[in-house]
Amino acid sequence: IGGMGTLLWSMVLYVIMIYMVGLLCRALMGTRQLDNVYEMFSTVPRSMFTTFRCSFGDCTTSSGQPIFEFVHDGYGSFASVLYCIFVFSVTIGIFNVVSAIFVERTLEAASDMHKAQKDQRLQDETLWNTRITTLIRHMVEASEESPFQGKLSEAVDTVHSIDMHTSLFDALVKRPEVKQALDDLDINPDDHRYLSELLDPDNGGSITVVDFVNGLRRLRGDPRRSDIVHVNMMLRSMQLAVCETQVSVFEIESQIHKLRDALLPAGQAVAPTSLESEP
Repeated sequence: IGGMGTLLWSMVLYVIMIYMVGLLCRALMGTRQLDNVYEMFSTVPRSMFTTFRCSFGDCTTSSGQPIFEFVHDGYGSFASVLYCIFVFSVTIGIFNVVSAIFVERTLEAASDMHKAQKDQRLQDETLWNTRITTLIRHMVEASEESPFQGKLSEAVDTVHSIDMHTSLFDALVKRPEVKQALDDLDINPDDHRYLSELLDPDNGGSITVVDFVNGLRRLRGDPRRSDIVHVNMMLRSMQLAVCETQVSVFEIESQIHKLRDALLPAGQAVAPTSLESEP
């Protein structure tokens, strides 16, 4: 459907070209009584139809003989050269260009449709709620080592207190129901094996339900430029904080030196601190 507009305009362009070439052939070859040639170009509609056939390689008379063999005999080599240029231009030029544009527009429309469907899935709160409920239920069952009965809303404390070890979480991700739920949430299958590392922000070896839900929400969909910018801004903020902390540490160290020099008797040797001993 996305390529129908391109196909329609291609047809219009092709009809205009056939009309112009048909008029030219009617003026050149439709006025002289030449056997097997005149009847093929005697009128404009007939000339256009013959031109259409020739553009697709069916350039023969009603008896199956090549038309331009007779054209060559009656009008000379110049007409044959024009015919070769016409066939080459249509076959190699127009048809290939139209096909390429049509395929490009079709693929672009398919890509846009796929993106729209994916965006719709990402904005579907019902899909998110049902799949995340399934995943949390599997986490509870894996933690308690028994099937979970009842509603998750009735066991909020139990769910919030889950702190699953990463090795147990890796085994959980291999379950078919969990894989299907992750696929429905558009979590890249290549990331499934690394989820225990991605969802463990403090690298403590365990994953809570809160970290699990927040991490999955950020993993959904394709990487965006805003994600990189967000990380870059956070790193800049951390860099400024580290610089300010370093300045504060140096000021505190200077104050300690002054206080120590004031308290110690004059001439008494002072052992260098760890910072002073560093090169």
